[in-house]
Amino acid sequence: MALCFVFQNLISQTDTTGQIPELTIRENRLEIPFSQQSRTIQVLNRQQLDAMPVHTVAEALQQLAGVDVRQRGPFGVQADIHVRGGSFDQVLVLINGVRLSDPQTGHHVMNLPVDWSAIERIEVLKGPGARIYGQNAFACAVNIVTKSPGKPALEIGVSAGDFGYFQGQLYAAAATGGVTHQLSASTDVSDGYRYNTDFNIWKGWYQAQWTDGGGGDWRLGAGIVDQKFGANGFYGRLEFTDQYEEVQTNVVSLDYRKQVNNWLFKPRVYWRRNQDEWVFRREDPGFFRNFHLSQVGGVDLNGVWKNSLGETGLGVSAEYTALFSSNLGDRERMTYNVFAEHRFSFLYNHLDVVPGVAVSHFTDFGTFVYPGIDAGLRLNNQWKIIANAGYNTRIPTFTDLYYEDAGNVGNPNLEPEKALSLESGVQYNHRGLNLQAAVFSRAGTNLIDWAKDNEADKWQVRNFNDLAMRGIDVSANWYVPAMTGKQNGLQRLTLGYCYLDADVNTDVAYSRYTLNHLQHQITASADARWKWLSGNVRARWADRVTTNTETKDDYFVVDAGLKANTGRFTVFAEATNLFDVTYGDIRYSETAVLTMPGRWFRAGLRYVFVGK
Repeated sequence: MALCFVFQNLISQTDTTGQIPELTIRENRLEIPFSQQSRTIQVLNRQQLDAMPVHTVAEALQQLAGVDVRQRGPFGVQADIHVRGGSFDQVLVLINGVRLSDPQTGHHVMNLPVDWSAIERIEVLKGPGARIYGQNAFACAVNIVTKSPGKPALEIGVSAGDFGYFQGQLYAAAATGGVTHQLSASTDVSDGYRYNTDFNIWKGWYQAQWTDGGGGDWRLGAGIVDQKFGANGFYGRLEFTDQYEEVQTNVVSLDYRKQVNNWLFKPRVYWRRNQDEWVFRREDPGFFRNFHLSQVGGVDLNGVWKNSLGETGLGVSAEYTALFSSNLGDRERMTYNVFAEHRFSFLYNHLDVVPGVAVSHFTDFGTFVYPGIDAGLRLNNQWKIIANAGYNTRIPTFTDLYYEDAGNVGNPNLEPEKALSLESGVQYNHRGLNLQAAVFSRAGTNLIDWAKDNEADKWQVRNFNDLAMRGIDVSANWYVPAMTGKQNGLQRLTLGYCYLDADVNTDVAYSRYTLNHLQHQITASADARWKWLSGNVRARWADRVTTNTETKDDYFVVDAGLKANTGRFTVFAEATNLFDVTYGDIRYSETAVLTMPGRWFRAGLRYVFVGK
């Protein structure tokens, strides 16, 4: 049936009516339009984000098949991102191309110092990305692209809901003396959905852009997130009910961009700071306390050269990492990277090939080479066949190496993870309908996870000898008005499915993170609008690998929202977990599951003083 469908479209006439504007994926060197990419990429644009009954990146990513968001608390309190069976340490998160990897632990990469209202879109690049971004882009790279300050704007929003929840938001944009400014801030507080799960979160993001006298474009971005929350059962055994944590993350970056003849220069400097304080007993912090302070500063020098053979991307970077920790000790490292890639086009642009390589040197682990290649064959204006391959390495975090307490012990003798990832698939893009289907595999060696052989043993970090992860990833995104031309009625439909099959040669009785992946995952959503009234329903079904008959291994969750927009006023009501399903996103072992919140109602309003 699929072959017949392909053949039918091959002989059909091209129809370009109703096409939505082209989107360019924001990579650090080559910037390739979405329709010309030869990788599996999913994008959540601002229109989709506004329709969702959620207000955090972690909750938005739950709608993408192949993305396993394991939350310890709602509203971005603490979340780990697993993609296609990879661990949370194997996913790289970026803001405008700035790496947010944390040397202490991957648990902190979703502490995002950017407010929800400042986000323009979220780009999810599945598969190997080390040759583009360096290590940690092992299974996926998530790039958060912020809005560019435009017309003057000022708007505020407030909402309230169950469990003592309150949120306040502010967004403003203005221009002064040739510089455009953007400021957004928010606060989220709640009493918690069960004992000791209260939280107090505030975020702020500032961005400025200007053009100098020489025609160069500058962008300054600075953000902060401050989180305080009760961590009932978040870490270790579920009976650890009195844990408490405070985390603060800051990021500052300065980007420059200038076209000089056939060269596009894109240098950048950045700094990221993360402070984490955790206590075992909230009312008795002196009993057991961990304090960690990490700082990462770097310089990127990237460029693109257009020549007779296509486009060449070149880059070098240097990054300094320092950690001060009451548990892990004082640590530091330098990392140096060299990147090179080139995009060839053949057969009148029907065939594109992008080989590339990255070389990274770590002062404490040595030198690693990450080669990779993407290839795509365009059959016509709608259909494309893609294939890609990449080699990846991830060095252990300082927590993997040195952490120790009563129930956990690190391993200073760990070897870096290595994997060869392969993917092939098809893409269809026409009149608002985007389809992607891919089969993939990741053959890993020395993979790192916390494991143990008996329930009473300590969790210990180990290198697994061999782990092969294979699967199927299918997604469909249909923007209906691009085909019908109607701005009322059904607006968007999405559907996704991911299947994973793991083959591990090492016999491990208990795995904390890696060997409890989602074997089956289905996501779906629908947006509709009737003049000033709009609504969204999204659903996800997940079936996690487990051998424990006492724990339900699958769950079905529905979120829904309704919005009334009268111009300057927007009133909304929404509910997550609409049918009050009992489920858990975090599975520590075969007998311990952290239960997520039941039905959670919220309602609020936004008012635009200046702007649309």
